[in-house]
Amino acid sequence: MAHSVKLAICEAHLEEYVNKMESFPDALSKGQGIRSSRSEVLQRTGELLALRHRVNLMDLDTDFYWDRPDLEQLYDRTMLYLDVKARRTLINERLTYCSELASLLRNTLSEQHGFRLETFIIVLIAVEVFFELIHFL
Repeated sequence: MAHSVKLAICEAHLEEYVNKMESFPDALSKGQGIRSSRSEVLQRTGELLALRHRVNLMDLDTDFYWDRPDLEQLYDRTMLYLDVKARRTLINERLTYCSELASLLRNTLSEQHGFRLETFIIVLIAVEVFFELIHFL
């Protein structure tokens, strides 16, 4: 039962995470820019990784149940009844989607940053050419 409660807590955290990220796909579908900094996106990615860690590294089977076959059967039936495996699979699918979204956001922000750097370099080259023309004339 503790695993079911832990999964319920992870499901609640995932729902909060999805709510935080909800505005990004809407903004991208409308052609709007991302109104978030790289540090915020990295923070959201860290939250996602911590959540994935909590979901997937939960201790599902303990030696206590393996040493007692009658309790192991009860444990297995309880896990089946509470749909722990199916819930974990569903959470992992949602985490994969969120991971793809976070990756898209990081890539988009990197492209925007690269574009700004390229523009700045072009402006600097243009200024240099302008000063060389003035100097030459």
